[in-house]
Amino acid sequence: MDASDRLNDLDKRFVKIYEAARADIVERQQLRALIVIDDDRLLLYRHGYPAQTFPGLQPPLYAKLKTLGHAPLAVFCLLGGAPDGPLDDSLMSRITDYRAALASCAQDLDTGQEARTGVLPQPSPLYAKVMRFLDGLAASREHSHAALAAFAGDVGGDIGPLLAAAARAQLDACDALVTRIRRDLLSREEWRELRVLVLGPYMARQGELFLQYFAKLLDTPMQGDKRLVYYDGDDLVGAFDRLGTVMLDAMASHAIFGDRSRLHRDVLADGTARYLEALAAAHREADQPLDASRR
Repeated sequence: MDASDRLNDLDKRFVKIYEAARADIVERQQLRALIVIDDDRLLLYRHGYPAQTFPGLQPPLYAKLKTLGHAPLAVFCLLGGAPDGPLDDSLMSRITDYRAALASCAQDLDTGQEARTGVLPQPSPLYAKVMRFLDGLAASREHSHAALAAFAGDVGGDIGPLLAAAARAQLDACDALVTRIRRDLLSREEWRELRVLVLGPYMARQGELFLQYFAKLLDTPMQGDKRLVYYDGDDLVGAFDRLGTVMLDAMASHAIFGDRSRLHRDVLADGTARYLEALAAAHREADQPLDASRR
């Protein structure tokens, strides 16, 4: 075995040691108290009990209003990449299929009841606007980005009230579950040691609903390693790995560097930044800037 193989073997040993430590940290946190938000369900881990599942994080009202709010985005996705002019048969078929699916849900998406009960200030005109636009496409079989832009601008103000009401519905459902768990299932010590792991889409991590909720409830940052961790995906095993990585890196970083956040960025980041400053200066002296825009 040459030097390269020996070093590679040594680093593989480090990875195994790290993974074992990470798994141990996750297991210990599950024995203290851990809440996982995974799609429509809340998972609760605590000492002496099997994992408990609480469904209901996406109540019917949330699903209804969010689905209606998605309709204009579906139209934009269908047409955003199409050229101006006649619609080809393949795209026209997809538009027709979506219109038919939307029409089949007309009663399900009616918001009259929500307006009568005060959930919405008035019945939403969004469904009618989307159907009217799709009917126009079916009649003309012509697409223009100008018409799509006008449609998008017209419906923009109609989406906000729907999404705000959907958020309230989901927050109420979550708060009811968490309140019951805190009151009936967790001791004061378990609540103080509780961590929360939230699974969700990548783009949603900025201001994600559950991150905001638990950050307020637990008085903790939405980003970091204190009590709240976000995982962008739907793989629960990967999410537990993320939780363990965040916790282990914070502990090791504090012990080694005196800074809990140091290992939350690339270990080569600081050295890279310093070296690139020197390298850029050398390029400037040689009149060969690194900045591609000046080449």
